[in-house]
Amino acid sequence: MKPWPVVGHQWAVRQLQTAIERDEVPHALLISGPDNVGKMTLARLVAGTLLCKGQSDERPCGVCLACRKLASGSHPDFMPVEPEAEGGALKIDQIRAVERFLALTPNESARKIALINAFERATVGAANALLKTLEEPPAYVHLLLLAQDADVLLPTIVSRSQQIVLRPLAPDIVAQALREQWNVPAEQAAHLARISGGRMGWAIRAATEDAYHQRMEDALALLLNLLDQDLPTRFETAQALTRDASVGVSETLEYWLTGWRDVLLIQTENAERAIHQQHRAALAQIAQHVPLSATVGTLKALEGCQEALQRNANPQLALENLLLNLPGGY
Repeated sequence: MKPWPVVGHQWAVRQLQTAIERDEVPHALLISGPDNVGKMTLARLVAGTLLCKGQSDERPCGVCLACRKLASGSHPDFMPVEPEAEGGALKIDQIRAVERFLALTPNESARKIALINAFERATVGAANALLKTLEEPPAYVHLLLLAQDADVLLPTIVSRSQQIVLRPLAPDIVAQALREQWNVPAEQAAHLARISGGRMGWAIRAATEDAYHQRMEDALALLLNLLDQDLPTRFETAQALTRDASVGVSETLEYWLTGWRDVLLIQTENAERAIHQQHRAALAQIAQHVPLSATVGTLKALEGCQEALQRNANPQLALENLLLNLPGGY
């Protein structure tokens, strides 16, 4: 089997291709890692290879009827599942629909595949409902579960799945791919690779979609403005963030986290490692006035807010609690 067109993560590619060649693909595969690190790309390649009916060793071939149906979203033996709304939960009704889909024998393939994204946002009822399928799956069933962090999932889900943990890529790998495969100029590629945090998917979208990169700049500008806001205004900001469908709360928190990590790097005399060099002067001013202990506390609060959202906490209340304790007056 020829290598899949994946940037980095070659160990995972080899492991999965070997399992497919030996017909040892697990009934439940759990792929975890940060957003935009490559989980969906890898999962879609697994599904495509399992369903492909091409005659060559290059699978998925992309040209057979099965591949074309998968690409168009019309393959009868493949079911993708997402939370119903941005930042929303995976609900028990969605998992029951998966169970009904998997209970029927395959239509055109030897397998039936369900790909469930953002499984960390499954409600407790939804996660428990899936356990029934995981405990006694039909021989033809494959579940592909994607999650940011396996630690927030039910232990019984994790124990019944084979895990693939994807880590962020080295900046030079991201930059090289941007230059060679997406024709991004070298200087821009190096910049995007640095601020991507090793997430190839983010770097590609930032290079090809101006609005996507602008969302990061808007989030960082908001972070700087928050420090001067009084508490009522901060609560209005939390309300606005959760109501604006074009703004992902989880994505915004990730950008804020990178900004405060830069503050910490500046405070510990590691400013050259900061990601957002374009905002270095503003971040240095924060670093000068905020005590180191407050910076560390803010980072912990941001991570805690992210974990709360992964456990389906109310987004507005989680943000309000975060902004209540954010340093200010600087």
